[in-house]
Amino acid sequence: MKGIKIIVARVIYAIHWFYLAPLIPSLASKLSLSLQSVGLIPFSFFLGSGIMQVPSAYLSTKIGLRNTLLLGLIIMSISPLLVLFSSNFIELLIFYLTDGIGASMFFSTGGGILASLNRDSPGLALGIYNASFAVGGLIGLNWYTMFGNYLSFYVLSILTFLSLIINLNNPNLKPSWKIIRDNRIVILGISIAGIWGVYYVIGELYPTFAYYYLRLNLVDSSLFTSLLLISSVIGGSLTFLADRKFKKFNLLIISSLLGSVPSLLLYTKVYLLGIVITGIFNELAISVLYSIIASLQRDANATMGLAVVNSLNILIGMNFEPLASYSGYYMWIVVNIIGLVPFSLIMLVRQNISI
Repeated sequence: MKGIKIIVARVIYAIHWFYLAPLIPSLASKLSLSLQSVGLIPFSFFLGSGIMQVPSAYLSTKIGLRNTLLLGLIIMSISPLLVLFSSNFIELLIFYLTDGIGASMFFSTGGGILASLNRDSPGLALGIYNASFAVGGLIGLNWYTMFGNYLSFYVLSILTFLSLIINLNNPNLKPSWKIIRDNRIVILGISIAGIWGVYYVIGELYPTFAYYYLRLNLVDSSLFTSLLLISSVIGGSLTFLADRKFKKFNLLIISSLLGSVPSLLLYTKVYLLGIVITGIFNELAISVLYSIIASLQRDANATMGLAVVNSLNILIGMNFEPLASYSGYYMWIVVNIIGLVPFSLIMLVRQNISI
Protein backbone atom coordinates (compact mmCIF):
# COMPACT_ATOMS: atom_id res chain seq x y z
CA MET A 1 0.00 0.00 0.00
CA LYS A 2 1.23 3.50 -0.87
CA GLY A 3 0.85 6.59 1.32
CA ILE A 4 2.26 5.38 4.65
CA LYS A 5 3.26 8.96 5.53
CA ILE A 6 -0.40 9.96 5.40
CA ILE A 7 -1.29 7.06 7.69
CA VAL A 8 1.32 8.26 10.21
CA ALA A 9 -0.16 11.77 10.07
CA ARG A 10 -3.65 10.28 10.47
CA VAL A 11 -2.61 8.63 13.75
CA ILE A 12 -1.29 11.95 15.08
CA TYR A 13 -4.39 13.72 13.74
CA ALA A 14 -6.58 11.32 15.73
CA ILE A 15 -4.77 12.15 18.97
CA HIS A 16 -6.21 15.67 18.69
CA TRP A 17 -9.75 14.24 18.90
CA PHE A 18 -9.12 12.45 22.20
CA TYR A 19 -6.22 13.97 24.13
CA LEU A 20 -8.32 16.55 26.01
CA ALA A 21 -10.86 14.02 27.31
CA PRO A 22 -8.84 12.96 30.41
CA LEU A 23 -7.92 16.62 31.02
CA ILE A 24 -11.48 17.96 31.09
CA PRO A 25 -11.79 17.69 34.93
CA SER A 26 -8.58 19.69 35.44
CA LEU A 27 -9.63 22.24 32.80
CA ALA A 28 -13.00 22.57 34.54
CA SER A 29 -11.22 23.25 37.83
CA LYS A 30 -8.74 25.69 36.28
CA LEU A 31 -11.45 27.71 34.53
CA SER A 32 -14.16 27.22 37.21
CA LEU A 33 -16.55 25.47 34.82
CA SER A 34 -19.84 23.79 35.71
CA LEU A 35 -20.44 20.11 34.98
CA GLN A 36 -23.07 21.09 32.41
CA SER A 37 -20.73 23.33 30.42
CA VAL A 38 -17.74 20.98 30.03
CA GLY A 39 -19.56 19.05 27.31
CA LEU A 40 -19.08 22.09 25.08
CA ILE A 41 -15.33 21.41 24.96
CA PRO A 42 -15.47 18.29 22.72
CA PHE A 43 -18.54 19.77 21.00
CA SER A 44 -16.46 22.75 19.83
CA PHE A 45 -13.99 20.45 18.05
CA PHE A 46 -16.82 18.50 16.40
CA LEU A 47 -18.44 21.74 15.30
CA GLY A 48 -15.25 23.13 13.77
CA SER A 49 -14.55 19.89 11.95
CA GLY A 50 -18.13 19.39 10.79
CA ILE A 51 -18.92 22.82 9.39
CA MET A 52 -15.59 23.17 7.57
CA GLN A 53 -15.41 19.80 5.78
CA VAL A 54 -16.99 21.01 2.54
CA PRO A 55 -15.33 24.47 2.54
CA SER A 56 -11.98 22.72 3.05
CA ALA A 57 -12.72 20.43 0.11
CA TYR A 58 -13.53 23.49 -1.99
CA LEU A 59 -10.23 25.05 -0.93
CA SER A 60 -8.45 21.93 -2.20
CA THR A 61 -9.86 22.54 -5.69
CA LYS A 62 -8.02 25.88 -5.69
CA ILE A 63 -4.71 25.18 -3.94
CA GLY A 64 -4.53 21.38 -4.27
CA LEU A 65 -4.93 18.42 -1.92
CA ARG A 66 -1.39 18.46 -0.55
CA ASN A 67 -1.38 22.18 0.21
CA THR A 68 -4.77 22.00 1.94
CA LEU A 69 -3.59 19.02 3.99
CA LEU A 70 -0.42 20.88 5.00
CA LEU A 71 -2.41 23.98 5.96
CA GLY A 72 -4.59 21.82 8.19
CA LEU A 73 -1.55 20.31 9.88
CA ILE A 74 -0.06 23.78 10.46
CA ILE A 75 -3.26 24.85 12.24
CA MET A 76 -3.34 21.61 14.24
CA SER A 77 0.30 21.98 15.28
CA ILE A 78 -0.38 25.44 16.75
CA SER A 79 -3.76 24.69 18.37
CA PRO A 80 -2.53 22.58 21.35
CA LEU A 81 -0.36 25.47 22.52
CA LEU A 82 -3.26 27.90 22.17
CA VAL A 83 -5.46 25.53 24.18
CA LEU A 84 -2.78 25.21 26.87
CA PHE A 85 -2.55 28.96 27.38
CA SER A 86 -6.29 29.63 27.27
CA SER A 87 -7.12 32.09 30.03
CA ASN A 88 -10.89 31.63 29.97
CA PHE A 89 -13.61 29.28 28.76
CA ILE A 90 -14.41 31.22 25.57
CA GLU A 91 -10.76 31.15 24.47
CA LEU A 92 -10.60 27.41 25.13
CA LEU A 93 -13.67 26.77 22.98
CA ILE A 94 -12.41 28.99 20.16
CA PHE A 95 -8.95 27.40 20.10
CA TYR A 96 -10.29 23.82 20.21
CA LEU A 97 -12.80 24.73 17.49
CA THR A 98 -9.82 26.01 15.48
CA ASP A 99 -8.17 22.63 15.99
CA GLY A 100 -11.30 21.05 14.52
CA ILE A 101 -11.10 23.36 11.50
CA GLY A 102 -7.52 22.21 10.93
CA ALA A 103 -8.72 18.61 11.20
CA SER A 104 -11.34 19.26 8.52
CA MET A 105 -8.58 20.31 6.12
CA PHE A 106 -6.71 17.07 6.72
CA PHE A 107 -9.41 14.39 6.61
CA SER A 108 -10.87 14.46 3.09
CA THR A 109 -7.63 15.62 1.44
CA GLY A 110 -5.64 12.84 3.09
CA GLY A 111 -8.29 10.31 2.04
CA GLY A 112 -8.33 11.71 -1.50
CA ILE A 113 -4.56 11.44 -1.88
CA LEU A 114 -4.63 7.93 -0.44
CA ALA A 115 -7.42 6.83 -2.81
CA SER A 116 -5.47 8.27 -5.75
CA LEU A 117 -2.26 6.48 -4.76
CA ASN A 118 -4.11 3.16 -4.27
CA ARG A 119 -6.71 3.24 -7.05
CA ASP A 120 -6.61 -0.57 -7.46
CA SER A 121 -7.46 -1.23 -3.79
CA PRO A 122 -9.14 1.85 -2.30
CA GLY A 123 -11.09 -0.24 0.21
CA LEU A 124 -7.95 -1.57 1.87
CA ALA A 125 -6.24 1.85 1.87
CA LEU A 126 -9.22 3.70 3.34
CA GLY A 127 -9.85 0.88 5.82
CA ILE A 128 -6.31 1.27 7.15
CA TYR A 129 -6.87 5.05 7.11
CA ASN A 130 -9.86 4.54 9.40
CA ALA A 131 -8.15 1.92 11.56
CA SER A 132 -5.24 4.29 12.12
CA PHE A 133 -7.72 6.81 13.53
CA ALA A 134 -8.67 4.29 16.19
CA VAL A 135 -4.98 3.68 16.93
CA GLY A 136 -4.47 7.41 17.37
CA GLY A 137 -7.55 7.53 19.58
CA LEU A 138 -6.08 4.88 21.88
CA ILE A 139 -2.88 6.88 22.14
CA GLY A 140 -4.81 10.11 22.68
CA LEU A 141 -6.76 8.71 25.61
CA ASN A 142 -3.46 7.93 27.34
CA TRP A 143 -1.61 11.05 26.17
CA TYR A 144 -1.85 12.81 29.53
CA THR A 145 -0.65 9.69 31.36
CA MET A 146 2.42 9.43 29.13
CA PHE A 147 3.53 13.06 29.14
CA GLY A 148 1.83 14.88 31.99
CA ASN A 149 -0.19 18.06 32.10
CA TYR A 150 1.95 20.62 30.27
CA LEU A 151 4.42 18.50 28.30
CA SER A 152 1.58 16.65 26.54
CA PHE A 153 0.56 19.83 24.70
CA TYR A 154 4.11 20.61 23.54
CA VAL A 155 4.81 17.04 22.38
CA LEU A 156 1.56 16.91 20.40
CA SER A 157 2.37 20.24 18.77
CA ILE A 158 5.86 19.07 17.76
CA LEU A 159 4.69 15.68 16.45
CA THR A 160 1.95 17.31 14.39
CA PHE A 161 4.49 19.65 12.83
CA LEU A 162 6.79 16.70 12.07
CA SER A 163 3.87 14.92 10.37
CA LEU A 164 3.60 18.01 8.17
CA ILE A 165 7.29 17.80 7.24
CA ILE A 166 7.13 14.17 6.13
CA ASN A 167 4.13 14.90 3.88
CA LEU A 168 5.68 17.78 1.93
CA ASN A 169 6.32 15.58 -1.12
CA ASN A 170 2.79 14.27 -1.63
CA PRO A 171 1.24 14.93 -5.07
CA ASN A 172 -0.70 18.21 -5.16
CA LEU A 173 -3.75 16.97 -7.07
CA LYS A 174 -6.76 19.22 -7.66
CA PRO A 175 -10.22 17.61 -7.52
CA SER A 176 -13.23 18.84 -9.48
CA TRP A 177 -15.80 20.87 -7.54
CA LYS A 178 -18.58 19.71 -9.91
CA ILE A 179 -18.46 16.30 -8.25
CA ILE A 180 -20.12 17.86 -5.20
CA ARG A 181 -23.45 17.75 -7.06
CA ASP A 182 -23.68 13.96 -6.86
CA ASN A 183 -26.93 13.46 -4.90
CA ARG A 184 -26.04 9.83 -4.22
CA ILE A 185 -23.24 10.99 -1.94
CA VAL A 186 -25.56 13.26 0.04
CA ILE A 187 -28.10 10.48 0.56
CA LEU A 188 -25.37 8.05 1.63
CA GLY A 189 -24.03 10.60 4.11
CA ILE A 190 -27.45 11.19 5.68
CA SER A 191 -28.21 7.45 5.72
CA ILE A 192 -25.10 6.51 7.69
CA ALA A 193 -25.11 9.54 10.04
CA GLY A 194 -27.16 7.71 12.65
CA ILE A 195 -24.87 4.68 12.56
CA TRP A 196 -21.91 7.04 13.06
CA GLY A 197 -23.75 8.76 15.92
CA VAL A 198 -24.44 5.51 17.81
CA TYR A 199 -20.72 4.76 17.94
CA TYR A 200 -19.83 8.08 19.55
CA VAL A 201 -22.72 7.89 22.02
CA ILE A 202 -21.38 4.53 23.22
CA GLY A 203 -17.87 5.87 23.65
CA GLU A 204 -19.00 8.95 25.54
CA LEU A 205 -22.00 7.80 27.60
CA TYR A 206 -21.93 4.05 28.24
CA PRO A 207 -19.58 4.18 31.27
CA THR A 208 -21.96 6.64 32.94
CA PHE A 209 -25.01 4.60 31.87
CA ALA A 210 -23.50 1.38 33.24
CA TYR A 211 -22.59 2.99 36.55
CA TYR A 212 -25.95 4.63 37.25
CA TYR A 213 -28.41 2.20 35.68
CA LEU A 214 -26.70 -1.21 35.75
CA ARG A 215 -24.61 -0.62 38.90
CA LEU A 216 -21.46 -1.73 37.07
CA ASN A 217 -18.10 -0.40 38.17
CA LEU A 218 -17.14 1.10 34.83
CA VAL A 219 -16.21 4.58 35.98
CA ASP A 220 -12.87 4.42 34.17
CA SER A 221 -14.22 5.52 30.81
CA SER A 222 -10.77 5.54 29.18
CA LEU A 223 -10.41 1.78 29.58
CA PHE A 224 -13.93 1.23 28.31
CA THR A 225 -13.48 3.46 25.29
CA SER A 226 -10.17 1.71 24.59
CA LEU A 227 -12.04 -1.57 24.06
CA LEU A 228 -14.33 0.16 21.58
CA LEU A 229 -11.34 1.61 19.72
CA ILE A 230 -9.46 -1.71 19.64
CA SER A 231 -12.55 -3.29 18.09
CA SER A 232 -12.57 -0.44 15.57
CA VAL A 233 -9.01 -1.22 14.52
CA ILE A 234 -10.16 -4.75 13.68
CA GLY A 235 -13.17 -3.45 11.75
CA GLY A 236 -11.13 -1.01 9.70
CA SER A 237 -8.62 -3.73 8.87
CA LEU A 238 -11.41 -5.90 7.42
CA THR A 239 -12.26 -3.35 4.72
CA PHE A 240 -10.17 -5.29 2.21
CA LEU A 241 -13.36 -7.36 1.83
CA ALA A 242 -14.81 -4.42 -0.12
CA ASP A 243 -12.10 -4.93 -2.75
CA ARG A 244 -12.84 -8.64 -3.12
CA LYS A 245 -15.90 -10.56 -4.29
CA PHE A 246 -18.30 -8.95 -1.84
CA LYS A 247 -20.75 -6.41 -3.20
CA LYS A 248 -19.75 -3.14 -1.53
CA PHE A 249 -23.32 -1.93 -1.12
CA ASN A 250 -24.53 -5.18 0.45
CA LEU A 251 -21.53 -5.16 2.78
CA LEU A 252 -22.39 -1.58 3.75
CA ILE A 253 -25.97 -2.51 4.67
CA ILE A 254 -25.01 -5.59 6.69
CA SER A 255 -22.13 -3.95 8.54
CA SER A 256 -24.23 -0.85 9.30
CA LEU A 257 -26.94 -2.91 10.97
CA LEU A 258 -24.36 -4.94 12.90
CA GLY A 259 -22.62 -1.69 13.82
CA SER A 260 -25.72 -0.33 15.55
CA VAL A 261 -28.35 -2.87 16.63
CA PRO A 262 -25.98 -4.97 18.84
CA SER A 263 -25.66 -1.90 21.08
CA LEU A 264 -28.93 -3.14 22.61
CA LEU A 265 -26.75 -5.78 24.29
CA LEU A 266 -25.49 -2.95 26.49
CA TYR A 267 -28.59 -3.53 28.60
CA THR A 268 -27.43 -7.07 29.38
CA LYS A 269 -24.62 -8.93 31.15
CA VAL A 270 -22.92 -9.55 27.79
CA TYR A 271 -22.36 -5.82 27.32
CA LEU A 272 -18.71 -6.45 26.39
CA LEU A 273 -19.87 -8.55 23.43
CA GLY A 274 -22.12 -5.68 22.40
CA ILE A 275 -19.17 -3.30 22.53
CA VAL A 276 -16.92 -5.55 20.45
CA ILE A 277 -19.52 -6.35 17.77
CA THR A 278 -20.63 -2.73 17.49
CA GLY A 279 -17.03 -1.46 17.38
CA ILE A 280 -15.94 -3.89 14.67
CA PHE A 281 -18.89 -3.51 12.34
CA ASN A 282 -19.46 0.21 12.86
CA GLU A 283 -15.91 0.92 11.76
CA LEU A 284 -16.26 -1.55 8.89
CA ALA A 285 -19.45 0.22 7.76
CA ILE A 286 -17.83 3.66 7.73
CA SER A 287 -14.75 2.31 5.94
CA VAL A 288 -16.88 0.55 3.30
CA LEU A 289 -18.80 3.80 2.84
CA TYR A 290 -15.51 5.58 2.12
CA SER A 291 -14.57 2.79 -0.28
CA ILE A 292 -17.86 3.27 -2.15
CA ILE A 293 -17.18 7.01 -2.37
CA ALA A 294 -13.72 6.30 -3.79
CA SER A 295 -15.29 4.01 -6.41
CA LEU A 296 -17.98 6.52 -7.40
CA GLN A 297 -15.59 9.48 -7.50
CA ARG A 298 -12.27 8.24 -8.74
CA ASP A 299 -8.84 9.32 -7.54
CA ALA A 300 -8.53 12.92 -6.26
CA ASN A 301 -12.26 13.53 -6.73
CA ALA A 302 -12.92 11.19 -3.79
CA THR A 303 -12.03 14.19 -1.63
CA MET A 304 -15.36 15.84 -2.46
CA GLY A 305 -17.44 12.82 -1.49
CA LEU A 306 -15.46 12.13 1.68
CA ALA A 307 -15.93 15.74 2.76
CA VAL A 308 -19.69 15.63 2.19
CA VAL A 309 -20.35 12.34 3.99
CA ASN A 310 -18.05 13.18 6.90
CA SER A 311 -19.64 16.60 7.33
CA LEU A 312 -23.12 15.07 7.37
CA ASN A 313 -22.02 12.29 9.72
CA ILE A 314 -20.55 14.78 12.20
CA LEU A 315 -23.23 17.48 12.04
CA ILE A 316 -26.12 15.00 12.29
CA GLY A 317 -24.42 12.35 14.42
CA MET A 318 -23.20 14.72 17.13
CA ASN A 319 -26.83 15.45 18.04
CA PHE A 320 -27.26 11.86 19.17
CA GLU A 321 -25.29 12.48 22.36
CA PRO A 322 -27.66 15.08 23.88
CA LEU A 323 -30.59 13.01 22.59
CA ALA A 324 -29.24 9.95 24.39
CA SER A 325 -28.58 11.90 27.58
CA TYR A 326 -32.16 13.16 27.60
CA SER A 327 -33.49 9.62 27.04
CA GLY A 328 -31.86 8.23 30.19
CA TYR A 329 -32.24 4.46 30.60
CA TYR A 330 -33.84 4.11 27.17
CA MET A 331 -30.95 5.80 25.33
CA TRP A 332 -29.83 2.72 23.36
CA ILE A 333 -33.36 1.99 22.17
CA VAL A 334 -33.90 5.63 21.21
CA VAL A 335 -30.62 6.13 19.32
CA ASN A 336 -31.14 2.90 17.40
CA ILE A 337 -34.66 3.83 16.35
CA ILE A 338 -33.69 7.39 15.42
CA GLY A 339 -30.53 6.17 13.68
CA LEU A 340 -32.34 3.59 11.57
CA VAL A 341 -34.88 6.12 10.27
CA PRO A 342 -32.39 7.98 8.03
CA PHE A 343 -30.67 4.66 7.29
CA SER A 344 -33.81 3.61 5.41
CA LEU A 345 -32.99 6.34 2.85
CA ILE A 346 -30.15 4.17 1.62
CA MET A 347 -32.62 2.26 -0.54
CA LEU A 348 -33.20 5.43 -2.58
CA VAL A 349 -29.74 5.08 -4.10
CA ARG A 350 -29.57 1.29 -4.19
CA GLN A 351 -30.64 1.11 -7.83
CA ASN A 352 -28.13 3.79 -8.86
CA ILE A 353 -25.09 2.12 -7.34
CA SER A 354 -24.00 -1.12 -8.96
CA ILE A 355 -20.90 -1.84 -6.87
